[in-house]
Amino acid sequence: MRKASFVLSAAMAASSVFAATAIALVPATAMAADQKVGAAVGKHLKTAQEAIQRKKWDQALAAIKQAQAVDTKTAFEQYKINELLWYVYLQQGRNLDAARLLEQQMDSGLMPAGEKMERTKTLAQLYYRGNNFGKAVQYANQYLKSAPGNHDMQLLVAQSYYQQKDYKNAIAAAERMTKGNQRPGEDVLQLMLRSSYEIDDKAGTAKALDMLLKYYPSPDTWQRVLDGYIANTKHDDELLSLYRLAEDVGALVKARQYTDMSQGLVVAGFAIEGQRVIEKGIAAGVFQGEEAGRAQRTLESAKRRADAERAQLPKAAAALAAATTGPQMYSVGKLYFSAGDYANASAAITRAIAKGGLEDVDAAQMLYGISLARQGKSAEADKTFAAIKDPKMVEVARLWIIKER
Repeated sequence: MRKASFVLSAAMAASSVFAATAIALVPATAMAADQKVGAAVGKHLKTAQEAIQRKKWDQALAAIKQAQAVDTKTAFEQYKINELLWYVYLQQGRNLDAARLLEQQMDSGLMPAGEKMERTKTLAQLYYRGNNFGKAVQYANQYLKSAPGNHDMQLLVAQSYYQQKDYKNAIAAAERMTKGNQRPGEDVLQLMLRSSYEIDDKAGTAKALDMLLKYYPSPDTWQRVLDGYIANTKHDDELLSLYRLAEDVGALVKARQYTDMSQGLVVAGFAIEGQRVIEKGIAAGVFQGEEAGRAQRTLESAKRRADAERAQLPKAAAALAAATTGPQMYSVGKLYFSAGDYANASAAITRAIAKGGLEDVDAAQMLYGISLARQGKSAEADKTFAAIKDPKMVEVARLWIIKER
C-alpha cells in the first residue's frame, strides 16, 4: 500500500523557502577615494534606480545595459552595475542569471565583508528557485556555518536533498531540525515522512508519522494523512477502518468520501451506519450539483437495507445467545456496531474471536478495537489494535493507536 502520497505538496507550498525573498539593494557604505562612479556610468545607473523604484524592470534593464556599454569603466563601476543588474534579474524571475551574477559579485573582492553573510543566504535561495539544488545546498551550508540555527537555511538544505532524490540526506537534514526542546515544524516532519516512505524505511515512516500527529493533530493534518491512505487502499475492511477513523477525527469532509464510505458500509453489512454517514454528509452541506443526486440515491439504497437491519435488532440478543459458531456471533456484533451500540458490539465480537472460525480475525480485531475506542476505552482499544498482525491492517491499527493517545 502506498502510504505517504499526500505528504509534501501542501507543506512545501507553505514553506518560507518558497516565499518571495525580500532582497534589498546594496546598503549605503563608505567608499574609498578611488571608489567612485563617474558621470558617464552614473547617469545611467541613476535612471535605472529610478525605474527600479517604480518597479519598471524592463526600463531599469535598458538603462543598466547603457551603463554596461560605456567604453571605459573601473572595476568598482562594474561592481555597482552588477549590483543593480542581479537585483533586476531577480525581480524578472531570472533566478539563475541573478545567482551567477551575485556569485561574481561575492568573488570580486569589492563586496563589503558585512554583506557577504546575508548575500550567501540569498545565493542559496536563488539557486533553489532556479532548481540548481546542488549549489543551493553548497551556499546554504556555507551560511549555516555562521548561523547554525537558521530554520530557513536548514529547511532549504533538507528540501534540496529531497528534490535531488537524496532521501537519506534529506532525512538526516530534517532530523537535525527536530533536535532540542522546540516543537519541530510541520513542513520538516512532512518531509521526513515522505523521504522515509520513498526509501521504504518503515521505522522512519512510523517515527515521522508519530511526531506529525503528536505535534499537529488537527483535522487538517489528519485529513492530509488519511487522504493518502484512502486513495491507495483497495482492501475493504482496511478502507472502512480508515473512513471510520477519518470520521472520528473530523477529517471526513469530501462529498465523494461520504458516498463511498456509505456505499461500502452498506455492502459490508453495516447499512444503519451507512445511512447515518450519508445523512451526516447531507446535513453538513457537502454535496453540490450532480453529487447531491448521487447522495440522495445512496441514501435511498442505504435506508432500505438499514430498515431490514433494524428489524433484526429486537432479536439480536436471542440470536447471540443461540449462536454456536464464531461467524454467527460476529454477525450479531456487526449488527450492534452498525446500530451504534458499541457496548453490545464489543461483547459479541470478543465472543466471536474467542470461539474462532472467523474468516478474517484481524478484521474482527479491528472492529472490536474501534468499538472499544468509541466507548472511550482507549487502553483496551490500544491493546486490541496492537494485537493485529495482518500487514494490510497494521498501519491502520497504528493510526488508531495514535488517535487514542
